[in-house]
Amino acid sequence: MKVKCIRLLNADGKEVKSSSWLKLGQVYHVMGIYVAPDGRRSFRIISRHPQGEWPQMGYQNAECFEVISEKVPSNWREWENKNACGIGPEAWQTSGFLEAFCDHDPATYPIFERERDIILREDP
Repeated sequence: MKVKCIRLLNADGKEVKSSSWLKLGQVYHVMGIYVAPDGRRSFRIISRHPQGEWPQMGYQNAECFEVISEKVPSNWREWENKNACGIGPEAWQTSGFLEAFCDHDPATYPIFERERDIILREDP
């Protein structure tokens, strides 16, 4: 799944002129989708990944984007808990994986890379 950034919104949903996470006009591969209890959707986006640095990934308001490709990657699986639901790489849904990844645990990087590469390869 790919999306194009068409507007920039802050955490309160107000339009802003710049963002350190997104660039207007940029196309992003979606790494997962989160649906809040109130129905609002967010896309997990790799916002930055400079050569030799740890990737920065986070959920961004779906209202910032236009969907370019609706292809669902083969490694995505639905998840649900009492507070929300979503879809994303099954390997990333293991308890504690995303927290460890955000803490730069080196054991998580090969898993991240493998799942990211599946997403990129299936919808170039």
